[in-house]
Amino acid sequence: MKMYKNIKQIFIVIFVLICFACKNEKQEKQTLTLAKPSKKQIEFADWEVGAFFHFGLNVFTGQEHGDGKEPPSKFNPTELDAEQWVLTAKSMGAKYGCLTVRHEGGFCLWPSKTTEYTIANSPYKDGKGDIAREFVEACRKHGLKVGFYHTSSHDAYHALSWYKGEIGWGKSRDSLVEIAFRDEKLKSKYLEVQMEQMRELLTNYGQIDFMWSDHWGAPGSEHIWNPITDLVAEFQPNMVFMGPETWVPGNESGLVVYPMWNAVNTVDGTNYTRPAPNSNDSAVENDYGLLENEVRTGHPLGEFWRVRECTTHWAFHKGGWFWHPEVTLPRTLNEHIDLYYRTVGLGANTIINLPPDDRGLVPDTIVVAAKRFGDEIKKRFANPIAELSEIKKSDIVELTWKESQEINTVVLMENIANGQRVAKYTLEAFLDGKWEELKPVNYFPTAKKPYNKIPGYETIGHKKIDRVESIKTDRIRFKCLKSIEGTPEIRKIQVFKCEPYN
Repeated sequence: MKMYKNIKQIFIVIFVLICFACKNEKQEKQTLTLAKPSKKQIEFADWEVGAFFHFGLNVFTGQEHGDGKEPPSKFNPTELDAEQWVLTAKSMGAKYGCLTVRHEGGFCLWPSKTTEYTIANSPYKDGKGDIAREFVEACRKHGLKVGFYHTSSHDAYHALSWYKGEIGWGKSRDSLVEIAFRDEKLKSKYLEVQMEQMRELLTNYGQIDFMWSDHWGAPGSEHIWNPITDLVAEFQPNMVFMGPETWVPGNESGLVVYPMWNAVNTVDGTNYTRPAPNSNDSAVENDYGLLENEVRTGHPLGEFWRVRECTTHWAFHKGGWFWHPEVTLPRTLNEHIDLYYRTVGLGANTIINLPPDDRGLVPDTIVVAAKRFGDEIKKRFANPIAELSEIKKSDIVELTWKESQEINTVVLMENIANGQRVAKYTLEAFLDGKWEELKPVNYFPTAKKPYNKIPGYETIGHKKIDRVESIKTDRIRFKCLKSIEGTPEIRKIQVFKCEPYN
């Protein structure tokens, strides 16, 4: 009888252990659930290159951030042509354009009913103009996705009109705003203006495809950004909204951290806040007064998906975001190619600034540089030697072609619709009856820590462009060495022979 009791106890212990093991296994599986992008985030990643048009009162005052003190009467472009902007963007290869319909100074490029600080009180078209509408119509006419820039947390005109002294940027401005918002009536009125401006933009111009919401989620401005984010979801659910759906890389120089994960955890565990740091993440030296200078590598098991998008004014031309005479000059073609490889080539989008001048036209030098850049990217990547364009779910994926040819570039894409998995891989070529590793020769001279100067074979995400030592072959293969979860899904492999540029 005693033996029977012991056996019974043993079975109970085993049963408990099995249940505990099953519970742990279930928890582990839950932990390894990958974040997945929405349909619009996948489409946005596929756009890859965008064009930023920084234009407004600042072009006529020489300011960059705008202090809300300059009068609308100074705004008077006499040759404005939104179609010229859009065609310049198209020649560059941009799939979307984004206009600063209202920058940080508060001046509106549409006749907003919320304020007197608009083009309705400027000489432009005798106060009857609407540049937001001109831009939207030009984009739709020429097949460019429509984007607006608007920053609800930074509006100097409505937050600081009470202040009579000089208004700087950064901490000095932030402290003045903090003082202003101690007045609850002013704080409430400010939010009312921002909400109504967003409502106008989201309801008066049809479908908007993208919005750059500068300084989204800035600490201390939750009372503004949370309701704005809800408003966007209500009126433009198909619009990609910078903040909850995309994020910046921590600089404005066209550098993206690598390895890089699109999945992130957030500061408070909701989609209303910015990506939370990992133990190895850091802040970088302030770049052009940038408020978002935290570098986030993302987290492979993060809960939220945010496409990385690199703003790139310094990388494409000299000078600030807005046009400045004799300063806004394009950089070299090699610098532009390098920009493409270190952003799009590392899995991010890049949005390149094309600032119109005081005529209302993109300067000729920028027009020429944009087309030259677009032509060069087409030349490099329009005609692959070989291509695999069907999704393959496997740790090893091969690509073969008829005749042995010299190659030096391999493009990989993951099927991110089912998450980002690859954490380490290798590329190999079949030579003399055996597989040999293709040696990566990626090199970005302008990158400095924490950005990777010599990225190897780690993450892929939307896209990875690998430059490799030149080799003659008719067969290569991708080989996954480490997956975060399950079997990788490769969406595309392409091989090219491209001219070196640095």
